[in-house]
Amino acid sequence: MWLTKKWWFLIVVVPIIGLCIKAGFWQLDRADQKEDLIEELTVSETLLSSGSQIRKAENQQVTYRVQLSVIRDESEPLVFLDNRIQDRVVGYEVFTRVSSIDGAIRLLVNLGWVPGSLLRSDLPKVTVPVRFVLKGVWVPVTESYLMTGSQSEPIGKHRRVQSLTDILADDLLRGMVLADGLLPRNAIGPAPRLGPEIHYGYAVQWFLLAMVLCGMAGYTLKRGLVRG
Repeated sequence: MWLTKKWWFLIVVVPIIGLCIKAGFWQLDRADQKEDLIEELTVSETLLSSGSQIRKAENQQVTYRVQLSVIRDESEPLVFLDNRIQDRVVGYEVFTRVSSIDGAIRLLVNLGWVPGSLLRSDLPKVTVPVRFVLKGVWVPVTESYLMTGSQSEPIGKHRRVQSLTDILADDLLRGMVLADGLLPRNAIGPAPRLGPEIHYGYAVQWFLLAMVLCGMAGYTLKRGLVRG
């Protein structure tokens, strides 16, 4: 009878040990991804002030400072990306498309962050000039902006979306400019919510749990052999 219980315990605990080890390595992999993202988003002091320089930055997937004269089409709706949180307040990151004055490139600009309206059916009022000098940081569009469908819904003259999946048109460079000073608050941008340290901590916990279970399995097996 005891032998039967022993084998049932081992049959259950061995796959759990494997899952704990797998979860630990997954957390290590996530930590590596976060470190790569942080390195990718480290801003170079180089200043981009022409369309050709920005296009080169896109190809290199490097983060630079930008200062460029641009123009936007007033007829195009602003895009309000939903569920963006700052200081525990839910709001929107506001996007628009702009062209360089010479028409050489078209860019997606993250104008900044605004708190949500009291009514879900309303969008916050945002005013953007037609011509302006765009100052900010050129960054790649990361996974956090593309994880779901856009689920675009028109509200008044503008649109609310859940992601940028369908916003990055073919004529846009595959990145965005985090604008500085266009709205009362700048957007945080694609910074990771959790640093790599969190994932290292989780990995240690999973590996420790696997070790404890291995110890329990070894003890159970040893008792069974002694009794047998």
